[in-house]
Amino acid sequence: MNFPIGFHDFHQDVAFNFQLNRFYSFGCLNYDTIAEIGKELTDFGSWSKSFLSRVESFHNNGDLAASATCLRAALFFMLDDNADANKQMQKSQLYERCMNEYQAAYKDAGLTYVYVPFEAGYFSVIYKCHTDGSKGDIVIHGGYDSFIQEFIPLMQYIYSNGYNVYMFEGFGQGEVLNRCEMKMKPEWEICTKVILDYFQLNEVTLIGISLGGYLAARAAAYEDRIKRVVLYDLIYDFYGAVLVRAPDELKKLINNLMEAPDSPKWESIEALMKANPFSLWLFQQGQHVFGNITNLHDYYKCIMDYNTIALSSLIQQDVLILAGAEDIYTVYFEKQIKALTNAKSVSGRIFTKEESASHHCQVGNVQLALDYILGWVDSKL
Repeated sequence: MNFPIGFHDFHQDVAFNFQLNRFYSFGCLNYDTIAEIGKELTDFGSWSKSFLSRVESFHNNGDLAASATCLRAALFFMLDDNADANKQMQKSQLYERCMNEYQAAYKDAGLTYVYVPFEAGYFSVIYKCHTDGSKGDIVIHGGYDSFIQEFIPLMQYIYSNGYNVYMFEGFGQGEVLNRCEMKMKPEWEICTKVILDYFQLNEVTLIGISLGGYLAARAAAYEDRIKRVVLYDLIYDFYGAVLVRAPDELKKLINNLMEAPDSPKWESIEALMKANPFSLWLFQQGQHVFGNITNLHDYYKCIMDYNTIALSSLIQQDVLILAGAEDIYTVYFEKQIKALTNAKSVSGRIFTKEESASHHCQVGNVQLALDYILGWVDSKL
């Protein structure tokens, strides 16, 4: 398949526009649909309404990948209301419908679904292998609050280039979070080991998408069956990147307040956060994904654990680092390269606006990023 190319101005709000481009870039929703939705978005509450209004039409027309993507998009920006049990139930029902729709959309795609047991739950896996040999095994996972079903188009593209592909969800992701209620934690080597053990994989390329750029680096630091690791994109310092575009005074205040969790100043910062729908959503997502977060200090303290500063020197594999010129995480590109002091090799690329690939995870030109990754893997094999 070919992915659409172009990062478009679907909406004036930066956060809305990025997510609209993201759901366009994977090729499951066409330009006209996304452009129409962009025009309908008037406030935060209209996001889910606009996507949900198109589900039945796509479903009835047999475009199940589109209807599944609309359900996924609707869930993405849906605010929680813990006081409203009906709303929570509706959200849970939407999730289950989304999963069923994805399953139906790809029922003839030759994919195998496996639940790998872990403690009281499981890690969900989708894989596709060649029957007559392959170039090798590529293992893929997402990042913060991702569903692996979103990445099936990427999986199919990589498979078509000769590789066996395994995609899995670990702590805090997809089914593991929503059905098994296992929250995100930094120790990604735990779930990676379980997957490699279960499928008896010994020499793999690991690709971590979005926050997966930290998670994959963490797994590679402790798992020598990973021979090549792709940080798609890099997450050198999650906490630092979240604050990178904040005003200097606010940044300084929060850094100082991290040593004073009981300071009354947190209340005024939280009031500002809750007054902004996008900031409130970020906080609620943190509560959902990480658990045990009751206030903003907890959130910042939690994301501080997601950095590769100390563990980079433990990585001994071939490493590929992807970044976008307009992405907040790219400020750490050189630091990440320099921190990989013991890697077998380090390659990296910052994608540009002219390539329509300057945003996070090269939304706007996903195929360019995939071709670059595959070219690199081929060269290392």
